[in-house]
Amino acid sequence: MRSTESTGVSAEIAKPAFPEPFDEALKMFISNRRKLLETLGKCTAALGLGASLPGAGFSRSEAEAKTAASPVKQGARERGTDFSLAERSKSIAPPGSATKNIKADSMVALLNPRGNPPPITLVPMAPRIGNLDGKTIYIVDVNFPYTEPFYEETRKLLAERYPKTNWVLRKKSGTVFNSDPKLWAEIKEKGHGAIVGPGHMDTMGPAVIGWCLELEKLGVPAAPIIGATYPEIARKVAQDRGMPEMRITYIRHFVARLPGSAYRERMEGKDPLTGTPVLDEIAAALTKPPTAKEMATGTTTRAVSRVLEPDSEENHRRAFLEKGWTDGLPIVLPTEDKVSEMLKGTSHKPDEVVGQMRPSNPHEAWEYTVEKVAVNAVMAGAGPQHFPVILAVASTGITSLWSSVTSFARMIVVNGPIRHQIKMNCDLAALGPFNEANAVIGRSWTLISKNLGGGGGMPGVTYLGTLGNNLNYNNLCFAENEEALPQGWKPFHVQKGFRKEESVVGLLSGWTLSVFGAIKPNPRHEIIQRQLTGFETSGPGAHFLPGVNVGGQATLLLSPLVAQELVNEGFDSKEKLSLWLKENTFMTMWNYWIAYPDNLASAKLGIEPYASMLKLPPEANSPLPLIKSDLPVEIMVVGGETDQPWQAGDFSCMATVSVDKWR
Repeated sequence: MRSTESTGVSAEIAKPAFPEPFDEALKMFISNRRKLLETLGKCTAALGLGASLPGAGFSRSEAEAKTAASPVKQGARERGTDFSLAERSKSIAPPGSATKNIKADSMVALLNPRGNPPPITLVPMAPRIGNLDGKTIYIVDVNFPYTEPFYEETRKLLAERYPKTNWVLRKKSGTVFNSDPKLWAEIKEKGHGAIVGPGHMDTMGPAVIGWCLELEKLGVPAAPIIGATYPEIARKVAQDRGMPEMRITYIRHFVARLPGSAYRERMEGKDPLTGTPVLDEIAAALTKPPTAKEMATGTTTRAVSRVLEPDSEENHRRAFLEKGWTDGLPIVLPTEDKVSEMLKGTSHKPDEVVGQMRPSNPHEAWEYTVEKVAVNAVMAGAGPQHFPVILAVASTGITSLWSSVTSFARMIVVNGPIRHQIKMNCDLAALGPFNEANAVIGRSWTLISKNLGGGGGMPGVTYLGTLGNNLNYNNLCFAENEEALPQGWKPFHVQKGFRKEESVVGLLSGWTLSVFGAIKPNPRHEIIQRQLTGFETSGPGAHFLPGVNVGGQATLLLSPLVAQELVNEGFDSKEKLSLWLKENTFMTMWNYWIAYPDNLASAKLGIEPYASMLKLPPEANSPLPLIKSDLPVEIMVVGGETDQPWQAGDFSCMATVSVDKWR
């Protein structure tokens, strides 16, 4: 007889009458068992499962002695069972598991951070036309640039397929943000149905759904065409607007600038989602009689509970994250006590309506109260002292997460006495992650936009930023360094009509910032002027649509030393610097011809003055100022006095509102 190697288990094993190789294998098994038990012991200890497993570093009798007093162990013995690893693992509820395994004293009730969506009033589908023969069907060009060949090819293709139908092509007036009631009235009077689309961009898809809904309400059958990249957003908007069964046809996604053959290929192909030929689906949308479900009427309310079901803190955190109610970073859980403490920061009642917010114009707006804003402020880590500023931001109804494929950014600038009262940073490193007030106020706007702003910030549904924008995390929140303003330079809020002693928050919209930090002998205003010319390739490229919104926008964030240097160069006010930049910064010819394609066509026909302008090189100045005529160059002084860098951004001011009103 011989004992095993030291395994922590006292046992005698008889030497078997087997060949020597088997004996060696037995030794290896015993050795590996010891290592396995040691590893399991460490794992269970790390998981908080109590004492190490029996055999993990001490004898079984020692392990039993150590666990004899354990209530769980005693309970297992009373049931006549062994307290194995499997038994222990059952006592641990994984994150997100049913709350029945959670002790009552660890359950927490939280306030709901979500806003109040409006009721949905169902819109019955208009009667269908049975067949296309002898009917007049309008094809509505939604007036998106460089898509004209799509409509020409679609009209030709439909005429070939349905020669007995009168196909009328009309271009809708205005941009994606504009309806065209005059055209809808014409279609109702002269037509039998309409094909509208394609909704192939962020706000274009929801807009197409909305226009088709207007036609349906007029009794006109409408067939929306949507890019297959955006099925979720189209369905959500149709449902929110009251027609969840809207007959949507999807085509392969495209943006613009494709040859006619590519458009024809899409229309001759199949709906990528349903597999039905596109033309057949469009014809059925206009002709097939509505079902009872499509003709349903009534109103559906969407009540939002004030308090969420009690659960463990861990499960709440996981649920908030998985439902998209956070910005991906840890949050402060909005308990009743914490929200009540936040509400001490304002004299306004918790149930007072603050405003409404939507992800973009075609989306629905949600309503929210003071308490709802407080819930999101708590989640962001803010305190009662920050709450008046956060309420002021929320009162504008402006989302920080505008749904655009271009991925907008936002900026918050705070002026007046409240800057110092809540210890905001307007001095050294003001734009960096070094100040609580700057951080939590900016972050609050993002959470408000996600949870109160029409369910915003849901990628693919209510947010379609192709790249996204890292600036959305805290929205460039800072305070202007009013104390460092040169003599004659007004604070930003005073420029907007407020008194110096008022506390005000300003909201700006743009895309990005360009930093200049080099040491050059050139005058600062000349460097800035060249810097702004670069905005032709920033954001919208100085225009959104050809001939529409032509011109760019600009905001300067100047360090105090740069501001003083500009005074030395002759700019004794912000207004004077803004005017000089507007009058001396021009769009290049390269961009001018893109903004005005009709002028380019005239130039090629020899029509003056465009024909002479066509001789200029692309980098030459055009006669068109780069900055829009109705916008100033916004200027703020911020930061310390360690050097002379500055930042220029393609931002413009959207709103300035009083903070004092919300104290």
